[in-house]
Amino acid sequence: MEPNQNQPESRKPGLIGLGIMLVVVLGFGLGHWFRPASPEADRLPIPSVPSVFTGPAKLVVYHEGPALPQVWIDTFSGAPGYPKVDLRALARHANGSWPADGDVYLIKARTFPEMGKNLLWLDLTGKVSPEGINPVFLAQAYDPAGKQSRPWRISPWFFMKKTAPGTNPKVAMAPPVRWWSEAQALFPNNPDLMAGIWIKSQNRSIRLGGEVARNQAMQQSEASLAGKTAPEDECWRAMQDGRAFFSFLPSWRLILNPQAGGGSIRWSALPVGTIVDFEVMAVPDGSAKKEMACKFLDFLLAPSQQAALLGATGYFPVRSKQGKEWEGSSMAMPAGPWFDRSEFILWPYPQPVLTTPAAVTDTNAGVTAPDLGKQGE
Repeated sequence: MEPNQNQPESRKPGLIGLGIMLVVVLGFGLGHWFRPASPEADRLPIPSVPSVFTGPAKLVVYHEGPALPQVWIDTFSGAPGYPKVDLRALARHANGSWPADGDVYLIKARTFPEMGKNLLWLDLTGKVSPEGINPVFLAQAYDPAGKQSRPWRISPWFFMKKTAPGTNPKVAMAPPVRWWSEAQALFPNNPDLMAGIWIKSQNRSIRLGGEVARNQAMQQSEASLAGKTAPEDECWRAMQDGRAFFSFLPSWRLILNPQAGGGSIRWSALPVGTIVDFEVMAVPDGSAKKEMACKFLDFLLAPSQQAALLGATGYFPVRSKQGKEWEGSSMAMPAGPWFDRSEFILWPYPQPVLTTPAAVTDTNAGVTAPDLGKQGE
């Protein structure tokens, strides 16, 4: 019998199956051969690959005055490669120390040297330009060389009074002569502030005279204002709802709410000047994000931000022309040379007294500790 012509074709499926089996066996053997000998090797961490979606670390910004508008924060953070802003209200820790983990500090002039005792401020020369800032606000006593800070907004404090219904809004309120004896008055319970305006009322500088002048003014003002003080927020609420008719408050409150109290609140300043909340910006030299922090300062000093500052925060910008510091205000400012004679407080904050009871042991039991408060008398 002759061989079948299709016999070679009939053997192909068997050869293919045999080939598949060889590949499987070979793969299993190679996998077993190259498998790590130690079981711990299977648990080695896989190197992480940085994600293109991971943004830069947050920029920590401490502020002492009213907070920035959220739209400003979003505008800054929305730029490509710019970080989110972690905005925090500045307050002392329980042990009396200031927060030191910030990248930017927006603080009052009086706080700047106080915090500088524990924080080394970055030299802003060549990093944040003062160009365009009113010369009146530069080279001040808290930073004479103007190297470590930049001013960015101000708010004068005014005496505010509720006037009788129907009073012409264009008629300015006359400066009070004996402001501490005004009827139905309520003043902020800030001893330094009230001592400062007490000194100004006597046509003296609040930055001269040292501790003796400060303590004397504080005692006199506290005695004259006994029973007439409350937190600043409460003073403002009382002016609005009619519980108080006279106070001493920062101008930004009335600027942001000119219809407060039915639109009957007027302000005035003493001819000898007033107190100005003078806010500055600074960057700690130890910040890991100094470059971005300086960009944030530039952002707040930009003409667009400064132009919107008054309407957004009630504070006046520092980008202004000398003699035209109040340009753009919809409210008439007090007349006269009061601003040229005004000052900001540089008294240090009262230092908290921290007392830690000594542990009683066999060696110190019954021993009276020395009175450190009487040293040097």
